[in-house]
Amino acid sequence: MEWFHVAEMEPGVHVVAEPGHVCSWLIHGSERTILLDTGLGVADIAKAIAPVARSPVEVVSSHSHFDHIGGNPLFDVRYAHRLAESSVHAEVIQWEAGKYAELVADMPAAFATFLETDRVWFFLAGPDETVRDWPPPGIAPGEGWTIDVVPPTATLDDGDVLDLGDRQLRVFHTPGHAPDHICLLDERNGILFAQDQAYYGPHLDYDAECDVAAWAASERRLADEVSGSIRQVYVAHCLRPAVPPRHLRELKEAGEALLAGERLTPAKGLLGEDVLALDRGHFSVLVPVGFQA
Repeated sequence: MEWFHVAEMEPGVHVVAEPGHVCSWLIHGSERTILLDTGLGVADIAKAIAPVARSPVEVVSSHSHFDHIGGNPLFDVRYAHRLAESSVHAEVIQWEAGKYAELVADMPAAFATFLETDRVWFFLAGPDETVRDWPPPGIAPGEGWTIDVVPPTATLDDGDVLDLGDRQLRVFHTPGHAPDHICLLDERNGILFAQDQAYYGPHLDYDAECDVAAWAASERRLADEVSGSIRQVYVAHCLRPAVPPRHLRELKEAGEALLAGERLTPAKGLLGEDVLALDRGHFSVLVPVGFQA
């Protein structure tokens, strides 16, 4: 089975998923093609998208975390927010990739258990909600992989517009989860490409570079400025490649609750860190121990 799952979600938009791990997005225009994020870097994403790319592909990084920039060296044109260059710490990215390989080793077995129940009762898992076996081809069990960190060739800022010909993508700088995080708004087609800014699952806002107040402000901005004018939100994580626009308002409310001092509960972070959680069931927000509004 191929590592990537590439599928047309609607005219001009392909999901480029590493199933169970992360979704990147191939966005087509009449003159240019953008690949939003390049994933883990454990397989050749340029080869995976070649059959459906309509023009030379330019990369936009939503942010500089290891699971979004792994394939960047495969592309000559690479955009990122202007803060990306100061946010990249190669040794940290490599350490995180190694820890991630340990974390996900048991995920395929857990998914198989879930699938047994799903196929009897719920039928939630379709072709876009699957999990690939780990490790990927070419990576030994228990070992990580090397991520070659390369700088952007051009930078973006809030309000910039990427003109693809018959499609325009407006940059929203949405710091909090990462200082350089951006979303892309396709206003004409009613699409927000949100990546790590909106998804069902745990939102990781506890690392040293995270800023909970900035995250809450970014969620408030998207809910206030975007949620009423879009029909689709495409995201990066937790098996669902898309969530409804109302989720932006749910995230805004969660940010407001955090800043208002709502009681938090002890929880574990992605790599086993002790954190605090604001739990809303289908999603949660994880913040550092000792967080105070």
